[in-house]
Amino acid sequence: MLVSAAQVIMRSLTLSAALLSSVSAFALDASFPATARIQAFHRASPPISPPVLHYSLVTLSSSSGVGTDSDYIGNDVSFTAGGGSSVRPPIVAGNWKLNPATTQEASNLLRLLASNFINHRSSVDKTGTPEVVVFPPYPYLSIAVAELEGTGIKVGAQNVGLQTEGAFTGEVAPSMVRSLGCDYIMLGHSERRSLFGESDEKINAKVILSLEQPGLGVIVCVGETEEEYENDLLTSVVDVQIKKALMGVKLEDMDRIVIAYEPVWAIGTGKVATPEQAQTAHLAVRRTLSNIYGQGVAQSVRIQYGGSVTPESIESLMAMPDVDGALVGGASLTADSFSRIVDGAHPPAFMPTRPRELTALEVVACKNVLGESPVWSARDQALYWISAPEEEVWTWNLRDAPYRRLYGTTIGCIALSEGAAGSLIIGGERAFLSTRMAPGMTDFASGPEILCERPEQTQTTRPNDGRVDREGRLVFGMYNNYHRAGSSEGENNAGLYRLNANLEMENILDYRYRVSNCLSFSPDGRTVYFCDTPTRKVYAFDYPVGDSPVSNRRLVWTMPSNLPGGPDGAQTDIHGCLWMAISGAGRVVRVDPTTGAIDYVVHLPIKCPTSCTFGGEDLDELFITSRGPDGGGLYRVKMPFGIKGVPEPEFGFNKRAPLSQPAVSQLALDVPSRHNDPGHPALAPTYLETL
Repeated sequence: MLVSAAQVIMRSLTLSAALLSSVSAFALDASFPATARIQAFHRASPPISPPVLHYSLVTLSSSSGVGTDSDYIGNDVSFTAGGGSSVRPPIVAGNWKLNPATTQEASNLLRLLASNFINHRSSVDKTGTPEVVVFPPYPYLSIAVAELEGTGIKVGAQNVGLQTEGAFTGEVAPSMVRSLGCDYIMLGHSERRSLFGESDEKINAKVILSLEQPGLGVIVCVGETEEEYENDLLTSVVDVQIKKALMGVKLEDMDRIVIAYEPVWAIGTGKVATPEQAQTAHLAVRRTLSNIYGQGVAQSVRIQYGGSVTPESIESLMAMPDVDGALVGGASLTADSFSRIVDGAHPPAFMPTRPRELTALEVVACKNVLGESPVWSARDQALYWISAPEEEVWTWNLRDAPYRRLYGTTIGCIALSEGAAGSLIIGGERAFLSTRMAPGMTDFASGPEILCERPEQTQTTRPNDGRVDREGRLVFGMYNNYHRAGSSEGENNAGLYRLNANLEMENILDYRYRVSNCLSFSPDGRTVYFCDTPTRKVYAFDYPVGDSPVSNRRLVWTMPSNLPGGPDGAQTDIHGCLWMAISGAGRVVRVDPTTGAIDYVVHLPIKCPTSCTFGGEDLDELFITSRGPDGGGLYRVKMPFGIKGVPEPEFGFNKRAPLSQPAVSQLALDVPSRHNDPGHPALAPTYLETL
């Protein structure tokens, strides 16, 4: 009986840890059809998620030449989930080919990659992050090794010669690239085969030579041309290529081999094999490995898919049980795209469920160039927000016409301040200001008062995001004005600070970053959320009552790879859930920080919402700022019953006690919790691609 590629049906389940030990009995459950075989596989999960066992059903028929019932057809359920040879850590590799043109461009790209990884993916074993490798051209290998040190990203060479030393002008030996600090060599790429005439025999000789270097891994590329694919020669072609490339490779060296399946017709063409096509090809590769080395080795060898892989396609490819990563071409030349692909190579920990969807409407057509930092004053019953580059602060009491005031400095954030109506703190480009802005005021001559200089008095950074803590202190982050550049000005150089009652600055974060966003506090004030937007990862920290720095960082949410843009401003509700504006994706999402699940999505008719906060008399309206060119207005959406915000604290010179847990509970009194609502399911982040 044969396996039909068209009948590959993928399903994913989340099982409790208790079920992991009984997976064999689960596989033999009589409720499954006799014509189906369960293929179990385990992927590492984020620290906030329980262990996950995924499985797929492959229906067997006699209509395809993929393999027989007695052949190896994938991960066998008899292997223990979460350990042993059935665990294949994903591997994502970036093939730069003959790019970029100069060492300066290469350095810029490497520095941006390093910034995306240095504080966020170094603990590979703890977070389940895929193994990541980049393959720059030879002249950039030393630069890559130096720039990527400490990031967890490995460096590989795109090719090597057939000799170890001697009079062979222009050749490079495996020992040379190994001595530079390279961990991998890529061999057999289709461009080497077709453009430079490399035969299977030469590729095999290079494989053997490379494996002589201790610890050096080899990625062997195989794949069929479009003509071969159309003539149903996929299985035959990859079978021959693998057997010839691995001829003479010892069994004990197979743990250093990675196979990259790359259909030649998909490389650089924009065409991508469907996930089912990739799965069929990877099964063929695994069956060949099983015939040569046995099922145990076949199951342990990682197989990448290569061929126009993008952030939009990676998650569906990785949903296949035998796709263990990606060999990325053009997308690896952009740091953000490659980072998104790495994030997408980590499959979701639970099944997506449809969220509740809301739509926000424009209520103030203010046409801000960059609207930001909305705060609602319960004292003033008014909303305040800024337009950063236009040097404006806006206010609206929901009844009268909104109005604005010009301050003559780029503004990064604002916060409420104790005092008369309209009292605010402004985070200016050079200093923090105290001002007053209220309906009916006529004294505009006095202007704002300078409180203190801001930190990092350089042209490369400015204040960007700020919230007042429960003790009345202003916590704010900085913005690297050159964060999109890979030059030295674009590196991690911004800090997270706290302005205390004595107008003193305290650095409260033990690492540097580029763009502060998502800064917000849990209802009790003891947890602070923070995101360095280019990384697209949101973290939670323990926040102290006293003057200590934040501590105990843990990952809350990683933005799905298929969504453009990044997390921007955020605010929490009384249930402790985090509402985040996703700038570039035209939506605001609510994330449960304990699970990473999303259960609400607010759609906007523009691409770039920038921040949000709760307001209105009952704090049950969500106000959303935005930026141009298509946006710039203020948007509002009424919250479903039971969802509301927490009153925004005011900056003051007298420290106040934190909001106690009983007080937080009182805020939520008689309000139904979404956690107790059986009709309110959670959402896996990957569901966002369907919205």
